[in-house]
This record gives sequence, C-alpha cells and structure tokens, in this order.
Amino acid sequence: MNLLNPFTLPDNANAMSLLLSSLVVLFAGFVRGLTGFGFSALCVSCLSVFLPPAQVVPALFVLEILASISLLKTCWPDVHWSWLRVLLVGNLVFIPLGVLTQQSLTADTLRLLIAGVIGVIALAQLQGLRPQGPPGKALQWGTSMLSGWLNGLAAIGGIAVAMVFNQTRLAPAVMRASLVVFFLFTDLFALLCLALMAHLAIVPTSLHDISGPTAFWSAAWLPAMLLGIWLGHRQSAHISADHFRRLVQLLLLVIAALMAGRVISDGA
Repeated sequence: MNLLNPFTLPDNANAMSLLLSSLVVLFAGFVRGLTGFGFSALCVSCLSVFLPPAQVVPALFVLEILASISLLKTCWPDVHWSWLRVLLVGNLVFIPLGVLTQQSLTADTLRLLIAGVIGVIALAQLQGLRPQGPPGKALQWGTSMLSGWLNGLAAIGGIAVAMVFNQTRLAPAVMRASLVVFFLFTDLFALLCLALMAHLAIVPTSLHDISGPTAFWSAAWLPAMLLGIWLGHRQSAHISADHFRRLVQLLLLVIAALMAGRVISDGA
C-alpha cells in the first residue's frame, strides 16, 4: 500500500461489499442519531462478518470522530464532567491494551471475542441488570477500564458506558452529551495508539496496511453514516428510544450468534 495513493482499493473492496457495508453503516448511523450510541457496536458486529475486524475498526474510529465533532458545539454545556474525567483516565491506560489485543489475534478469534463481548452486554441489558444505589468509585473505575479495553479492541467501549449511564439515572441530554465527548476523545486516542504501535512494530501490521484501507472505507462510509444520523435524529421525537434500544439489543444477540456460527462453520 502506498501512502502517496491512500485510496487504492483494498483487495476485498468490490461492488457487493461496498453496497452491503454502506447499508450497515446507514442503519448504524440511524441508531446513533436515535439513541446516541450503538454505531460502532452494530458496525463491528455486521461488517466483521465479511470484512476483517482489524480493517474495519480503524475506519470506525475515524467515522466516530467525525460524528462527534459535528455534535460537539450543541452538547458541550450538558457534559457530566465528574463521570467523564474517570472514564478518560481509564481509557488512557486500557485503550493501548485493547489495540494490542486486536492486532495480536487472528480474524476468526477476534470475531469470536467480539461476538462474546457484545452478547454478554446485550444479555445483561435484556435481563435488566443494573447497579444498586448511586454510582460509586468502584463502578466508575470499573466502567472506565472495561470501556478502554473494548474501545481499543473493537471501538465498542461506548456501549458499555451507555449501559451504565442508562442505569444510573442520568438525564437523557446529559447522557448523550457525555457520550459524544467521550467518543471524540477515545476514538481519536485509539486511532493514534494504533498508528504509533504499527510505526514502532509493536503490533504485527504496518502503517501502510492500516492507512490505505482506513482512508478508503472512511470515505466510502461517511455519506451513509451522516445520512443515517440525520434520519435517526429526525425520528427521535416520534419513536420511543427505550423500545428501539431493546430492538437493537435483540439484534446484537442475533448478530453475535451469527458471527460465532460463521467462525465455527469455517473451522469445521
């Protein structure tokens, strides 16, 4: 891959993969616009079925950064800074560990790990598991460390944070605003960590291998994401976000099962 020509088509880029992946990104953007989270989790779950997760995740970092920047001005006054400070510190430490995990595993092993993590989170929400009483330091720091590892692994740390936020009685505006700033920081930091680790040969891939696919898929998926976010935001006043979150949780369970089934069938 030549850095002077970063938009060279990846080997797995064809008309069918572009169409299917853009539809996934459009739907995930709609979910993000409607609920404030879930974009990366849905994209990783679906896109990793037919694209390598290590190629998908850096492009999602870029898209999440662009989505957060577009919302930053309106949400800044509502940010819950005491929660956010703890989350950012935990992510500073654990995002590099997640990136190292991501780049050290085979594609099928990573698919199984992502499927298991998303399945556990979705099951926990469907079962109504929630912390008892006001959030203490243990919950805050535990959430920050888990979300950091998940962000470095597959850009899905936000869904763990959203689950905790949703169960600790934060106002919807405060929850959405805090997640926007959280996504902006963590995805930018994770992308920089991945690039630095590749440059220093800490992970088994090169900066050339990351830069080309990331630039191509980010540009290809950006219009679908922005359209989805716009459509989701328009519908947020008319559709119950709680009902839609439950639908997304069920969908995540189905996708996690499909991903695990594909890996098992490939290995048979």
